[in-house]
Amino acid sequence: MLLCRRILFKLEFGSFRRYTSTHPPAQHGRTSSLGLIQRLSALAKDSSHDQEKTDKIMGDKISELQAYKHLRTLDRPSLASLPVASYLKLLQQTTDLRLASTSSQLVEDILEFGPKAQRPSAMLQIMSSSTLPLLPPRTISLMLQCLRSSPGTLQEISQPQVAVLVHTFANAPRDSVDMLLLEVIYPLLCEHLKTLSRPRGDAVLIYTPPDIIHASFTFIDKLLKLAQEPRALKIFQILVNSGNVPSEAVQAIPGFDNFESIVRSSLVRASTHWHWRPLAERFLSPLLKTSPAPGPHAISLAIDTAFGCLDHASVADLHACRLLICQMHPISPVPNTIIRQFYDAAAEANAADEASELYGFTRSEEMTHEYSPPRGAALAWLMRHLLRTHSYLAKQLGEDILGASLPVPVQHRAYIVGGLATQGHATVARKLWSRYAAGKDRDGFVGEAALLLRMVSLYHHLIQRDEKILGEKGGLLDEEDLRQQVDDFKGFLDRILSEFSRVHSSLVDSDHRVITSQARAFFIMGEFVKGFDTLKILLERKEMPDIFDVNVTLTVMAEHDPRAAAQIVQQMIDKGLQPDHITYGTVMHHALNHGDMDLVDDMVLGVRSLKTSQLSYKSIVALIRGSIGSETSSDLTLTAKLRSVFGVIQAVGRATVVRSPHLGRYLVYESIRGNDPTMAFRFWDMLLKNNARWHDQEQVFLRRLIIRRLERHQAKSWVKDTHARTMIAQLRMQEGSTKIPY
Repeated sequence: MLLCRRILFKLEFGSFRRYTSTHPPAQHGRTSSLGLIQRLSALAKDSSHDQEKTDKIMGDKISELQAYKHLRTLDRPSLASLPVASYLKLLQQTTDLRLASTSSQLVEDILEFGPKAQRPSAMLQIMSSSTLPLLPPRTISLMLQCLRSSPGTLQEISQPQVAVLVHTFANAPRDSVDMLLLEVIYPLLCEHLKTLSRPRGDAVLIYTPPDIIHASFTFIDKLLKLAQEPRALKIFQILVNSGNVPSEAVQAIPGFDNFESIVRSSLVRASTHWHWRPLAERFLSPLLKTSPAPGPHAISLAIDTAFGCLDHASVADLHACRLLICQMHPISPVPNTIIRQFYDAAAEANAADEASELYGFTRSEEMTHEYSPPRGAALAWLMRHLLRTHSYLAKQLGEDILGASLPVPVQHRAYIVGGLATQGHATVARKLWSRYAAGKDRDGFVGEAALLLRMVSLYHHLIQRDEKILGEKGGLLDEEDLRQQVDDFKGFLDRILSEFSRVHSSLVDSDHRVITSQARAFFIMGEFVKGFDTLKILLERKEMPDIFDVNVTLTVMAEHDPRAAAQIVQQMIDKGLQPDHITYGTVMHHALNHGDMDLVDDMVLGVRSLKTSQLSYKSIVALIRGSIGSETSSDLTLTAKLRSVFGVIQAVGRATVVRSPHLGRYLVYESIRGNDPTMAFRFWDMLLKNNARWHDQEQVFLRRLIIRRLERHQAKSWVKDTHARTMIAQLRMQEGSTKIPY
């Protein structure tokens, strides 16, 4: 929502800035002011005004808000000519756009330039509108002074309007005019509260406090912060006497022996009673931050409040509960029953961000207490969210599934394992695959086509990576261990394929997607004959290939001859089969790999010709990997390609590729292979620094590797001392200095 407001503001006032920069006041004078005033004055008319006539006077078709802003800069005293109704119409626009600063200016201009007799009624209208919460305390103070100067006008403010006024004051940050506001708001609130009658008889069972009671609670919190204890006590007594603070909420708690703690603890219970959970957290939070640390009775109150937040919880309730959990933890471990219920309630309310934040908190590096992960349906729900938004936490949750042997619903297993594989978390994906590949539900798991492709793609890449290292001199790992690892990966890959083939032993009768997925798996592994033999089954069944099938075949052809593949693409277009992003991305990938930049340009033009000219995430990653080049590239060529890749990532946006730290690790290793530790640092800084756990063993190894190479280059003066020291300092940052949240 905030982003939308900023965009609207830029659209609304960006052109205003350009207008004023090219039309200085000296060039316009009274003629321009007159045109602006006529346009703005027309807003006051109920019927539509003669827009064409006004536009001729103005000369520029700028919006009313732009006209107002320009007039304010050009000739502010002329605002006295505007009708109050025009101001109020402009306020409606600024309120809709949530433009707080401009709303405040409009109110102040009414108070300064509007007809004196009309000012109080205008302020009353603003009091009853949704503009009031946008205004700062200073502007509200001016409004109340205006109303106060008009006898009897303050009494015209209705109870709902007083509630909004009190809420706005209580929720605003501290301001120098707070005491001036109190002089007006406090007696006004007391006057309205005294008119409320205490519910009696059966009415007690269905009674719901009006908004002014909720506002009064927040007002007491503000009074306590302003050290206004007598006034806070007065409001509190009125609320108790009217039954809005239940008698059972006012109880003595050991350790709460001063005025503020007694009032706050009572209002915590009262807020929970009325299901105002965020307000309960607001009153309780200061009681958990006392010195010395609060005692067991305060923790007991916090636990009761946290449990209360989870009953039919909204997103706001869950946010309040999470804040309480984070505040309780340094004092005393939070019961795991609260943690588990939180995840269940978050799943029910679809509050994925709150669940993600809590899980990240419980798995932070400084956490010494072991908190329970989510279970059942909430576990699968949170994993789906983390796979989209936070790769490392998804890996952590996968490790929790393994370590605690958490049951995962059958229908979610393939998606979870496949998602972890897509993120490059090979070890945890393999362990989970091995677990679910056994038991009575194994066939539905190992026979899932999407899972097959993701696992085959990941482990085939790992095999290629290790074989590339073995083929080079000075490998980073022990050669024998690496050969054993390659053999192990190949054995696991064979098992994945054999299990899939066992489930789908009769391909002739299998689903279309099963056949194309198995063919694609063969193509990924370089077994082209098997892949084409598999695709022949579709032709024998006389099924027409779709764009997906064509892309599968095109992948194989483009790997060997991108130009021939491009000809196939053109033939597709000629025959009416429209290529998609994957088609162009596939040819582009292999054209880059072959160094055919002319063909790359042709494919870029093809992408732009599509209705939605945006490459998918997979296509972008394919382009990046393809641009690195073949194993025979010289260090100089590889360095140039790495710098080109860095530019590609910057061009498409870091957020597009940052979801997979696997790609970041790949680019760092390639930079080291190309003897370019500076590029290795830049890729680490862009893709890994804030997207991986600082003390993760592989991350520590990567940073040390980059540091060693930088020090070598520094010693040989291949990199400036200042640049090297800056990069090394960031790579050696201590835990407390990092930006890594988990």
